[in-house]
Amino acid sequence: MSEKPVTGTQSIDRACDLLMRVISSPSPMTLTELVGATGLAKGTTSRILSALERAELIARSKLGGYEPGEVLNRFAIRGGAYGWLVDMTAPALAEVATISRETTNIAVVGQRGLDSIAQVDGSFFLGGRSWVGDFVPLHATAAGKVLLAYGVASIPKFLEARTPETITNRSELVLHLKQVRDRGYATIRNELELGLVAIAVPVLSSSGEVIAAMSVTGPADRMPEGDMLHIADVMNRALEKAYKNSYDQVPTREGAA
Repeated sequence: MSEKPVTGTQSIDRACDLLMRVISSPSPMTLTELVGATGLAKGTTSRILSALERAELIARSKLGGYEPGEVLNRFAIRGGAYGWLVDMTAPALAEVATISRETTNIAVVGQRGLDSIAQVDGSFFLGGRSWVGDFVPLHATAAGKVLLAYGVASIPKFLEARTPETITNRSELVLHLKQVRDRGYATIRNELELGLVAIAVPVLSSSGEVIAAMSVTGPADRMPEGDMLHIADVMNRALEKAYKNSYDQVPTREGAA
């Protein structure tokens, strides 16, 4: 038997019900779980979920379940503890993305690793994906290495190998992080994904404490090793403008000579 037609209001109610269940769940919910929880037909549930996914209100997890999407993640961040940081770094983020033409992010330490709280996409057709709301290992990312190097986060006990190039030896990583501190920026090349390159610099509080990292990410063929120092300089100059606008001065990084 075919389903009875529903009114526009009923459709909205059903969509809201599904969305709230996804948001409220401590872990991603499967289609079967949502069908059971709402009592809706599988086809109806699937169509509504597809519409919510197209609007980026929900997204698929790596295991195929449904979780809050990029739009909700960005809204939560802007209204949460890091809203001021997103606003403060927004002009710098846009400037760096315009100059580098690559995807540019602001990231902090999250509960499960690196948490990107703001992103400006690059201008190339082939570019980095959205990292906002996605959690990745600190030791396998340029921004994560910055946060580890300056003591914002501790080195995890287990160092996951995302690729054959990921640093998984603790002693080697400790030495590598010292080099990050010495030069003031971190890079990855094929350590998170093969063919992916990134560089990151610290973002400072008004007192000079490292609180976040800004990174530029792109394909290896567009970001050769020789360009890394130039990109780091572009990020630092853009951040200096942000500091002057927000702090009225450029802070000196804690521990810097």
